[in-house]
Amino acid sequence: MGDETTDQAYNYRHFGPEYYDFRTFDGPEPGDDAPDFEAVTLEGETVEFSEFRGSWVVLETGSITCPITDSKVHVMDELQKQFEDVEFILLYTREAHPGEHYDAHDSFEDKLERARTFAAEYDVERTVLVDDVEGTAHRKYGGMPNSVHVVNPDGVVVMRGDWNDVQTVKKVLENRDEDQIYERDIYRGRPVFSTQKKGIVRVLLDAGPRAVWDFIKNAPTLALMHLKKEFRSKQSDR
Repeated sequence: MGDETTDQAYNYRHFGPEYYDFRTFDGPEPGDDAPDFEAVTLEGETVEFSEFRGSWVVLETGSITCPITDSKVHVMDELQKQFEDVEFILLYTREAHPGEHYDAHDSFEDKLERARTFAAEYDVERTVLVDDVEGTAHRKYGGMPNSVHVVNPDGVVVMRGDWNDVQTVKKVLENRDEDQIYERDIYRGRPVFSTQKKGIVRVLLDAGPRAVWDFIKNAPTLALMHLKKEFRSKQSDR
């Protein structure tokens, strides 16, 4: 992976709603086989996702510039302690809100080093994996900033969320003996305010002024996209 160069279309330098379509969620659906992918650990070891087959796996995506990830890191680490027989993995992705301090990745080495910074700053206790600079694994699993997939020992996706809803993940793991497939895949992507380390403002400030401005500029459009998504979700639940 060391010789790869950046894909500017994927590793955008200015965040904008055009990079995320909240109306759809690509990737494996509940009941599908989980796509295999190759990634690297923070220690530089190459692994394949299929190596975790035989265990329950919770695969979350995130980055150091994603405020939603910020609010989930510690609560997910705590969830891992409750389910010690489950493999909890965080796949480090492109920067959700790149800025001057934490800019878009220019190479795989940049991405790996950023993932190490993230893990150290947050004291991450879960396994952190880094895919290639083009985000091959991330794209296979929908490309959202803080998604989650729960995969059973047979390698089948039993639950997925376009945003990581921790309580739903916990419910799935508590009832995993029932071998249930959870069809819903739209969840509210709100921070868990009681567990956030930095909060939205500081995450963006740490990324840089450009990240703050891009977020402010696009906030109305983002809010409308979320409202429309929640409305469709409520309609489908009726």
